[in-house]
Amino acid sequence: MTKHFPILATLSLAVLLCSTAVAADIVLREKVTPVKSVIVLGDIADVQGVSEAEAQRLSLTPLWVAPPVGEKRFVSRQQVRDVLVSRGYSASDLSVQGSPRVTIGWDPTPKTAIQSVEATEAPSAIASNSMGFRVPSTAMTTGTKSTGVRKAGLTEAERQRQTEAARDAILRHLENESRKFGLIEIDFTLIGRFADLVAERTSDITAFGGKSPWTGRQTVTLAFETEKGPVEVPLSVEVFDRTPVLVAKRSLIRGQLITAADVAIETPSRDARPSTNQVRIHSLEDALGREAARNVREGEIVTNDMCVAPQVISRNEIVEVVSASGGIVIRRQCKSTGDARLGDVVEVELLDSKQRLVARVMGPGKLATLGSSLQNATAPNPAPAGYR
Repeated sequence: MTKHFPILATLSLAVLLCSTAVAADIVLREKVTPVKSVIVLGDIADVQGVSEAEAQRLSLTPLWVAPPVGEKRFVSRQQVRDVLVSRGYSASDLSVQGSPRVTIGWDPTPKTAIQSVEATEAPSAIASNSMGFRVPSTAMTTGTKSTGVRKAGLTEAERQRQTEAARDAILRHLENESRKFGLIEIDFTLIGRFADLVAERTSDITAFGGKSPWTGRQTVTLAFETEKGPVEVPLSVEVFDRTPVLVAKRSLIRGQLITAADVAIETPSRDARPSTNQVRIHSLEDALGREAARNVREGEIVTNDMCVAPQVISRNEIVEVVSASGGIVIRRQCKSTGDARLGDVVEVELLDSKQRLVARVMGPGKLATLGSSLQNATAPNPAPAGYR
C-alpha cells in the first residue's frame, strides 16, 4: 500500500492545482466612449477573478482601432472572446459576461439649425447628423393638408428615433445574413415621408432584401404594420464590412519577405473595397514569412493572392523524399524537376533509377510522397493560384 502513496500524492496535487486555476471574468459594459485611437479590453470591460497584475495585463490588451468621431461600432461577446484568443489567450481561461453587445462610439450632437421648405412639391430638406446618416429636415411643406394619420411636424429628435429604429432593423437583418455580428456599418437616407410612415407604425420593424456578399450598395425593404394596414418601405443602403484585416504598414516590393514590421491587423477604411474574388486575411500568422506576390502600397489591404509561400526548392536541387506507410519510413535522395514553394506538389526523380514520384514540399529540401510511382499515380494536384 505504501508503494502507491507517491503516485496518489502526485495525482492529488495535480487535481488541487487544476481546481485552484481561476478563469478571468470579463464583464462587458453596455456603452463606452473611446478616449484613444486604439480600443483596449479595459475600455469596454472590467476584468475580475485574477490577480491585479494579470488583470492589468488583460486590460491593456489591444482589440480594435476606435471608430471615427461621430460613428459607432457594435461588438458581441463572441467577438471579444475571438480577439483575445487571437492575441494568445486560452479560450478556456476566459469567461466573457456582462452586456451581450457593447456600443463603442460617440453620442450624436443635436442639430440646432433646421432648414425649411416652402414649395409644396419640393423634396424634404436633408441634413447630415453626426452619425453619418442623412436625416430629413423637421420643417413641413406649407401646402400639405393633414389627414389625421400622417404625423406632421415631427421634431428632429423624433425623426432621429425613427432613423435609429430603421437602422437597428437593417443591421439585424444584414448581420443575420452575413454572420458578421457587430462588424457592419451602414449609411442610408430616411426621407421625410418615410420617416413619417415609420413613426406611424404599430408593430416592430423587420427588414428583408439585399444579396450576398451583403456589402456595398444594397436594396433593403422595411416592413411594419400601421393603423391602415401593412407598409413596406424600400431603402438604398451602403453597407461597409468593418472586420479587422491585414493592412500594409509600409510599401512592399514583389518577392519581399513579409515581416511583423510590414503589416498589421486593422479595421479597414470605408474606401477599401477589394473585389469579391479576393480573400481577405484576418490573422498575422497567415502572412508572416510569406513573399509579396506583387508590389503593395502602404495602407493597402493585403489579400491572400498578394502573398505566396516562399520558394524553398530549386530546379535540379538534390532533395530528401520521405515515404511513410504502416510504421515504416523510407528516405530517398531525389532530384527536383522544377522550382517549388512550401506546400507545392511537384515531381521528383530518383537518383538511382530515374523513376519519378509525386511529392509535396514540406520544407527546405524536404518532401513527402503522395503515392506510388508516376506511372501508377494520378496527375499532381495544382497548387493554389499564385503559388507557382
